[in-house]
Amino acid sequence: MRIRGAALPLALLALLFFAAEAQAVVPVRVSPRQRLLALLPYLIAAVVVLAALVPLVWLALRVLSRRLRAKGYRRPALTSAILFFASALSVCVALVTLSPRRPPAPKKPPPIEPTGTWATFMGSCARTGCAPGARGPEKGEKLWAFCDGLSRAPFGASPAVAGGRVYVGSDNRKLYCFDARTGDVVWTFEAACEVFASPVLADGRLFLGEGLHESKNSKLYCLDAATGTPEWTFPTASHIEFSPTLFGGKLYVAAGEDGVYCLDPSTGRALWQYPGVHVDMSPAVTERGVLFGSVYGSPACYCLDPKDGRLVWKKPAPLGVCGSPSTDGERAYFGLGNGTFEASHKQPKGAAWCLAVADGGVVWTREVKDAVLTTIALADGSAYFGSRDGHLYCVDAKSGEARWAFQTEEPILSSPAVASGRVYFGSNDANVYCLDAATGREFWRYDTSQVAFNTDARVFSSPAVADDRVFVGSMNFYFFCLGHRLPETPLPEKPTAP
Repeated sequence: MRIRGAALPLALLALLFFAAEAQAVVPVRVSPRQRLLALLPYLIAAVVVLAALVPLVWLALRVLSRRLRAKGYRRPALTSAILFFASALSVCVALVTLSPRRPPAPKKPPPIEPTGTWATFMGSCARTGCAPGARGPEKGEKLWAFCDGLSRAPFGASPAVAGGRVYVGSDNRKLYCFDARTGDVVWTFEAACEVFASPVLADGRLFLGEGLHESKNSKLYCLDAATGTPEWTFPTASHIEFSPTLFGGKLYVAAGEDGVYCLDPSTGRALWQYPGVHVDMSPAVTERGVLFGSVYGSPACYCLDPKDGRLVWKKPAPLGVCGSPSTDGERAYFGLGNGTFEASHKQPKGAAWCLAVADGGVVWTREVKDAVLTTIALADGSAYFGSRDGHLYCVDAKSGEARWAFQTEEPILSSPAVASGRVYFGSNDANVYCLDAATGREFWRYDTSQVAFNTDARVFSSPAVADDRVFVGSMNFYFFCLGHRLPETPLPEKPTAP
């Protein structure tokens, strides 16, 4: 009878351990309703703990009371002591069960030096999201996933990948360095503000901006890529939401209200500044100019002389200039729109805009139904971009002629990556997609919401491709590595004795 009586509370305790895996905390960018829903796992866990412990304590006290009466004990003080220790034990068990689980301690970095280059947002000014010659995976199976159990912060930032390392920031103000193959944390660096910008890597150094749109007095950091140790910092009065761009031995940084800086990457010394315009994007740089745009005030696209920051041309835009520009050296491509990351305009409009780098003349315009907040990827004569209207578009890069469009269930704010004839991107419907770059046919999709209980699994993060793998973050607190999971090689059979 005692065993049967304890079966229910024991089952409830087992259920609690499963529920504990679904704990959630409030992310930075959530609504009040989402904040309330995020507390539900804790409330459920507390109810389960109480429902499980009360019957167990009652059974234990009943058995102990019978044994004490059989031995002749009748004093009330002894019963009070038993009740006190039983209550204390219940509280301790509840606290241990409900406390957040700490992740394993980061492993020490392997004794190798980081190699490779990731020169700007999405790797290059073509914005393909991959290193030259990199292959993308044919399948989208989860190879590993990471969640910081202490902060449970969203991964809205886009990663940089080079030399077997993956670097990505988070809303918890940390930059993580992962082993690309295993997902082990090599090191972490904590900034002063949120890290939405993806870092730039070259010559064993990382260049990282910090801050979201509300942030002031932010910094650009130069870190040792092997250890995450700061080498120098450059202070700004505003914020650095997007990647700097390394070109010709100089570092070009867009810093919100500060405009655009040109820095010496060795020392962090400012070489020149172009003020008077609010810039929240990663500049595209060629020998002909530093290209960027602005969505504030009178929207426009700009071209500066890389040597001294002198204005070469300015082109007024029909809509806000949203996405970081891309370029093939002759033409510059800009995303336009009147929406934001959080909502569409009441009368939504969007377009992809192609300008001549030489003089800012309009080459073509491709209008779509809502804002184009992504950057435009250039590969094999095509231009790929997403829109808040839920479509990923492919157009001819020279003429703007439509080739195909793929529809998802929600807005696309994740810039596409293109590698080995495939396009990879995320959507606000929580999925990461892989399409045929030539036809737009879907090869596979991965649902990021399946790993944990959370009310927000949108994919803002733009994927990075390297070594047959895709690396991308989700607002559900997880960072993913997707690819083709190979079957484990069986161990060779031992020879049998004759």
